[in-house]
Amino acid sequence: MKDTPKTVVEHLGELRRRIIYCIISVAITSGGAYFFIDDILQFIVKVGKLENLVFISPTEAFFVMIKLSLLAGIILAMPFILYQVWMYVGVALKKEEKKYLIFFGPVSYILFLIGAAFAFRGVLPLGMRFLLSFSKSYITPMITLNSYVSFLGKMITAFGLMFELPLVVLFLSKIGIVTPEIMKKGRRYAIVGIFIIAAILTPPDVVSQIMLAVPILILYEVSVWISVVVSRKREKALGIEETAAETA
Repeated sequence: MKDTPKTVVEHLGELRRRIIYCIISVAITSGGAYFFIDDILQFIVKVGKLENLVFISPTEAFFVMIKLSLLAGIILAMPFILYQVWMYVGVALKKEEKKYLIFFGPVSYILFLIGAAFAFRGVLPLGMRFLLSFSKSYITPMITLNSYVSFLGKMITAFGLMFELPLVVLFLSKIGIVTPEIMKKGRRYAIVGIFIIAAILTPPDVVSQIMLAVPILILYEVSVWISVVVSRKREKALGIEETAAETA
């Protein structure tokens, strides 16, 4: 039996349902993370190599605790969120293409964690050390709790999402949307776009921007290679099918 194409209204209804599921999952995991908020806060302050953080309004500490709980909740709920994303994408796929989702779901979460860990353990300490190096005897850094958690959230989110690039290219190459020719011709535009994205997603300092842009450039080149391999296999498979059809 062939899959019946869904209407635009049905697609929007499906999207709404998936988004609601994601919101509920984040609410549950964020609520659980709030019970460990003191431990989480002490941990991220230690990684950032900060001695003291300050808050400059009566409500700032409370709202930052909520923000940090939300960030932790999103990371904890990410497997479920990515599952919902791939299930929604799967609606538009052909029956033989849906088998790819078994692989892409778990791997997408692993890549997100690798990107987040790279930001948290590598970029964050270096970025903080660089930024704090501008302190002088007459300039004392007083980093607020809100600014630090916002800085951390941007870095983790940016790196986590950008590390998904090879997997996205692999998926699009599998279904024939992306080809090596497209990626090679668009390389110069991609380089410019990557640095623009790095400037938008990271705080306004050169070190953080370069440390995001360089891994993405490497991932882009890896993605080109992936696209070449996948396209060759796809063309070979299509050639075998055509030969079999002609023989029959």
